[in-house]
Amino acid sequence: MRNVDVARRLIDDVRALGVVDFCVCSGSRNAPLIAVMNDAYSFVDERSAGFFAVGRARRDERPVAVITTSGTAVAELLPAAVEAYYSGVPLVLITADRPARYRGTGAPQAIEQEAIFGVYAARSIDDWNRRMPLHINVEFDEPLL
Repeated sequence: MRNVDVARRLIDDVRALGVVDFCVCSGSRNAPLIAVMNDAYSFVDERSAGFFAVGRARRDERPVAVITTSGTAVAELLPAAVEAYYSGVPLVLITADRPARYRGTGAPQAIEQEAIFGVYAARSIDDWNRRMPLHINVEFDEPLL
């Protein structure tokens, strides 16, 4: 399946969870996700996007998604994830990742993203209780588009 098809399916699944608002921090690895987005808030800084999303989710009482590229961009969402966790805010964190074969190789932007939020985010839709963050880590291989 092509990356864009995976991205489209993922965004459709997230919309089915009640997400209307998306906050996007552009990067090369998350290009397939950006390509399928029609309308989103654009941010340069992941921390700003994360806290904007927490505020929007709290105000509207519905989940808001943040989309980032891979690597340390993902780590920048941790403060917002912790805030959302302790506030009971439904935040959906969608992080683009390199293929699993890059893990542990020292490749650029190949940090351990899968469980980066620890107890502060559910790691599957089935485990998500909508009173905390949900982390969806999606691997995209080359070519991205």
